[in-house]
Amino acid sequence: MIKPNRSRVESDGQTVEVLGTHFNINAYADENEIKTTLLQGSVRIKAGNKNYLLKPGEQSHLKNGDVNITQADMDEALAWKNGVFHFNDAGIESVMKQISRWYDVDVKYEGKIKERTFSGEISMNVNASQILDAMRFKKIHYTIEGKTITVRP
Repeated sequence: MIKPNRSRVESDGQTVEVLGTHFNINAYADENEIKTTLLQGSVRIKAGNKNYLLKPGEQSHLKNGDVNITQADMDEALAWKNGVFHFNDAGIESVMKQISRWYDVDVKYEGKIKERTFSGEISMNVNASQILDAMRFKKIHYTIEGKTITVRP
């Protein structure tokens, strides 16, 4: 759960303190980590009894109470703001999570889906079936019934 106030954003296990900045937090319940990306300015992240100061272009990854700081993929971090899906060697489950969130649909899997990766950008202004059709070149098969997308081998 995210609890914003004037200078802090609290999400499960961490507090991000705003110190005059532009940043993005990716904190979804169905993800195994929370990502905080700093665009400009600075933020202090408190996780447990430790503090971390992010520099512009850095991203923190909170997983199981541990924080790891890396250089951010800024295109990926800003994709939603720029109105695009951005994939950089993303697996099918990662792609489908983004589609599920954006289009408010459920995703099911039938059978053993061979792992494939996807790279590139596509506008969020297209409908979900257009994105899925673009994925067919990787032999992704699907059906859409109501608000459910079923991915098959």
